[in-house]
Amino acid sequence: MNEEFITNGIKNDRFLKALTLVDQFESEMVREIRNVAEATAEQAPALFVDDPTPQKSVNLRRNSPPLGNMRMDTEMSRVNASGERLTWNLAIEWAQPEIHGHDEPSDQALSVVLYKIKDCPMEDYQRVKQATRQESRWDAIQFDDDVWNSDWGIFYIPVTNGPEITDGFQTLQEHFLEFGEQFGEPASTN
Repeated sequence: MNEEFITNGIKNDRFLKALTLVDQFESEMVREIRNVAEATAEQAPALFVDDPTPQKSVNLRRNSPPLGNMRMDTEMSRVNASGERLTWNLAIEWAQPEIHGHDEPSDQALSVVLYKIKDCPMEDYQRVKQATRQESRWDAIQFDDDVWNSDWGIFYIPVTNGPEITDGFQTLQEHFLEFGEQFGEPASTN
């Protein structure tokens, strides 16, 4: 046991303050993601099931990519060719920069806001990716493979502070509202 480290953690409640900070950060981020997901479902009800309550998933302090994430899954009214319902996944994620092709030297993780469509046909992702590249208003959006080794691609924006997170989620929301109908096909029932 590193007694000096343990003593510093106990002194002035540093460990407890750190836990409080983590809890507060997580609560704020989850609230922001949920608000964007709910607002999106309200603005485009035809893209979502009748009760599109976002479901939270938080994975922090990992040793493999990604290093951590907070996300909301919202069930869509659209399906793939196999009849599997698509899910809109909205998240903030931390990864080593090289995971997303950012090769510049950095002593910190790359933070990104992102969305992906779970169970989405890859050709739909590729088509939306191409259309996105053709419009300069989407220049902030980057593309990559999903680090969870799924076959879905992601739409993401690197962020470094609170205002960038807010702006990034707004841009991703607008992008999804424009292109959401291009993922999968309408389900026979909601």
